[in-house]
Amino acid sequence: MIYITANTPNDAWCSTFTSLYDNGTDTGNDRYFRDEVVLIEIKNPVVEQADSRFPMKQEDLDVINKFIYTGENEDKVIHDWTKLYYHRAFDEPNSQIEFLISKLDPAHPAGEAQISMWDKNIDQGQKVSPCTQIIWARIKHGKLELHVHAHSSDAYKKLLMNILEFVSLQYYIAERVGVPVGRYYHFLDSGHLHSKDLEAIGLLRKNL
Repeated sequence: MIYITANTPNDAWCSTFTSLYDNGTDTGNDRYFRDEVVLIEIKNPVVEQADSRFPMKQEDLDVINKFIYTGENEDKVIHDWTKLYYHRAFDEPNSQIEFLISKLDPAHPAGEAQISMWDKNIDQGQKVSPCTQIIWARIKHGKLELHVHAHSSDAYKKLLMNILEFVSLQYYIAERVGVPVGRYYHFLDSGHLHSKDLEAIGLLRKNL
């Protein structure tokens, strides 16, 4: 298991990538070059400009980071999983985001302050099904803490995008509740690097 403590999302991505590349174990399969359980703790989550070495355009990230809590410009969102996350969280009836927010009482912490992304009636066997499984929140020491649980994430092409979009959602929730943003935690059952990207990730490792 890899445990990362970082100050910002960019720091978290760089540290996770290098730790996975350098210290991750052989997978025993042809799909992944490295594959480990990963826990990331970000002390100062901010919606920042992505590291210039991350392989996604900033304008695409900007659209995703805003869409995740507004639903705006869906036609410009290049990541189909983000569209799924937004609709699972916000769609009525029984909006999960509204239920989560209603449970965030600092005087009475509630385990039910969560959003479940998986729908067994839709997602089994689908090409686009939610990698992110659970979003859970609480108010701790007067700040909004967010936990994101995912069954997997590509630590080269997707991880920083995922962290930034869910930190954007953390700021939205914190504003709705009226508290500052606290720590952010990202749990990965499978943090991996694809074998097909071996040349690109090798070059990136040399530059990190």
